[in-house]
Amino acid sequence: MSETNEMIAFPWGPGGDTFQFSLPDDWRIKTILEPNHPDNLPASEEELDRALANPIGSDPLKQFAKRGKTALIVIDDRTRPTPVDKLLPRVVEELNQAGVTDDNITIIVALGTHRKMTDEEIVERIGADMRARLNVVQHDCFDKKNNVPMGKTPTHGVSVSFNRLAVESDTIVTIGCIEAHEIAGFGGGYKNLMPGVAGPEAIYATHNARFVQPERISQSGMPRDRNRFRIMIDECGALLGPKVFIVNAVLDPANIVAVVAGDPLEAHAEGRRIVRSLSSVKLDRQADVVIANARPLDIDLRTSFKACLNASTALKPGGLFISTSAAPDAIGDMRLPSSLPKIAKEFIRLVPLRFLEPITTLVNRHPDQAVGTISVLSILKKAEAWLYYTPVTEGIGPLRSVGIEFFNDMDKLWKRAKQIRPQAEVVLLPQAGATFIAWD
Repeated sequence: MSETNEMIAFPWGPGGDTFQFSLPDDWRIKTILEPNHPDNLPASEEELDRALANPIGSDPLKQFAKRGKTALIVIDDRTRPTPVDKLLPRVVEELNQAGVTDDNITIIVALGTHRKMTDEEIVERIGADMRARLNVVQHDCFDKKNNVPMGKTPTHGVSVSFNRLAVESDTIVTIGCIEAHEIAGFGGGYKNLMPGVAGPEAIYATHNARFVQPERISQSGMPRDRNRFRIMIDECGALLGPKVFIVNAVLDPANIVAVVAGDPLEAHAEGRRIVRSLSSVKLDRQADVVIANARPLDIDLRTSFKACLNASTALKPGGLFISTSAAPDAIGDMRLPSSLPKIAKEFIRLVPLRFLEPITTLVNRHPDQAVGTISVLSILKKAEAWLYYTPVTEGIGPLRSVGIEFFNDMDKLWKRAKQIRPQAEVVLLPQAGATFIAWD
């Protein structure tokens, strides 16, 4: 345990800046939980070439795609750190080598229920050359005429439909990243397909606590065989048949550490192993105070909350939770009511979660936000207080109403924190978006 309150630096925003602070007197650092950073990063082009030349559980893409004339490339949206612009050109090159011409290649943005991306955001994500060469569409999960029913998953009987392009294309290549995920355990693999390009049936059926049956507030890093949501995702993707090829990056936190390519299950398993070696940390006991920085999930407040869920495992019941986020895109596409009743905070404190869960599902039109809301409420019920430092000041009224205390002045935050905990043992997570507490 550190006995001195020396200056602490958190990575801050995408530009390589840092946010510096020191802890209050009589607070002591128990431990700093950080991802394991590789000593040397591979050249991204060389690593991609290696992965495509040595796919896992599959023929190389330039042979795999000879199954037909058309290909659909599924890319994740702006809420993921995937370097799509670095991966996409080589994928297109391999498809061309397989005989799939540019006219027969379509890129689809896997939005799930997220907002559409602007054309500027699409160009930034895929590059101007790819935007000019290829047809780009954005998935609309509520567009019934473009969603084709595919049957039900065998284990849970979930009804599934997919965008018509995914159903009718001869080859599907999904480009994404494998990162710790608060519901699915890990991102990547088939997850770009469900919920990415799926219809609303499976999304609504599964994005709730009743289906997920969470073992803790965040399921980041959870083993696949214990994760109902991940098993369901994989069964959904399998309904499309053996035409899916993944190209998934592992990042640290934005630079490529590794690329896995090939079979959606076998290649994803290898990617999970790599992420676990980087992001899994051990903690012998929970702390009085947890201070969690959202990096690299700090593009906006909506995304930053995922990092908060990861870090909440380190907090003692009744402890003080402090989170920080640069959030350059403000609240993002978080859909919040304009206001909440004054009794919301006390209502959340007093009402058991099993009664709050159906309420959150009822008031959230978008199911991805509903399941996140119940996780946020779980932190509010676990912690004595939740203090949030961020430059964001607009649109957070409803979050204040439920009990999160927002600050854009660290002196004021520390004054409030010392009122709650004059003395404390502290766990720090400088990159909570890329860190999870190891599972037994």
